[in-house]
Amino acid sequence: MSEWDWKETGAGALFDPLKERLARALRPSDHSEGRASFDPDRPDDRTRVYLTVDTECAEERNLGSRVQPPMGYDLRVWGRFDNRDEELGVPLIMSELEACGMRGTFYTEAIGAHHFGKAGLKEVCQQMLDRGHDVQLHVHPVQRQALLQEGKPSASDNISAYSLAEQTALLSEGMDLLEEAGVPRRSILSYRAGNFGASNLTWQAMAAAGLTLSSNYNPCYFDLHCGMRSEDALAGLFRTEVDGVWELPITNFRQPNGGHRHLQIMAVSLAEMIHCLRACRARGIRHVTFVTHSFEYFHIDSIEGRRGHKNVINIARLRGLLEFIQAHDDEFVMETVGELAQRLPQDVPEVREYPAEPRALHLMRLVEQGLKRMSAHVPLP
Repeated sequence: MSEWDWKETGAGALFDPLKERLARALRPSDHSEGRASFDPDRPDDRTRVYLTVDTECAEERNLGSRVQPPMGYDLRVWGRFDNRDEELGVPLIMSELEACGMRGTFYTEAIGAHHFGKAGLKEVCQQMLDRGHDVQLHVHPVQRQALLQEGKPSASDNISAYSLAEQTALLSEGMDLLEEAGVPRRSILSYRAGNFGASNLTWQAMAAAGLTLSSNYNPCYFDLHCGMRSEDALAGLFRTEVDGVWELPITNFRQPNGGHRHLQIMAVSLAEMIHCLRACRARGIRHVTFVTHSFEYFHIDSIEGRRGHKNVINIARLRGLLEFIQAHDDEFVMETVGELAQRLPQDVPEVREYPAEPRALHLMRLVEQGLKRMSAHVPLP
């Protein structure tokens, strides 16, 4: 084999049919009480799906035994490698979306342009816009100075660590940088914090900066970085405590162990994604948000040597998700966060609880994740 491939190993042939049968068997009924059938004259009857892509470089990191050098737009955003002809980052994601007639939302990190170059940010934004995709604001404050200082990060990377005035300034600066990179100011309406590290104060900062739609509320990260909490939170789109600011939470499901897991392409299996989509629709959750990153579709073999190879499992998950949505377009429709932001305010169903994950899918994902970790270390041909 010239390259490790999921299907060529025989693992796909072994697990995919089993996963599909289990997914069908465990699929929640779509005949929930009070649910209307799809009316083509009322497209909002379909469940809206958002593929959100955190598009970012990487700062220098202290990994304990070694220091990982910073990675700029070529490696972490474009996925450009000296040993490969095709680009495995943002262009691959856009191509997969476009093959199904869809467009994604690219939450594009802006502050890092001070370190990695404004020209690089502009090149990325222009290609995404030229191909019809949605560009919204993403901020990692640490990337303003992406080199370690005395072995430590140059600044706190969670926006929640900053005052209201400082948060507002960071958001406004990020919007200025995106506008300078060619993104129309009027189209920048949404914000996602690096690490989902926002707090309730961030909603106030967004209002002050002129942003109307947050996508940060993430129960999977409550014990890590996400400081947002709200008694009015819903499993889908909801109004925040700040007038004029809405929240599009990252969709989660409840795991058998009682914790939450978010719908991230690299973190959940295709069977889990499909089950969660159907369960959300059955529950009446009308806005389902997936998260991924520009760097999830390749493994880096050498930063210095600029060598890498495809992450075939993540690519297969993305493709399978998009094909499922395309094949079930009477139930689901992909739209961009920017499109949603332009329609606010709107009525939303008050569904608070996320779907539960069947134990069988949980166990199969653990096996699949193990195979993926193995694939990261397969020698290059």
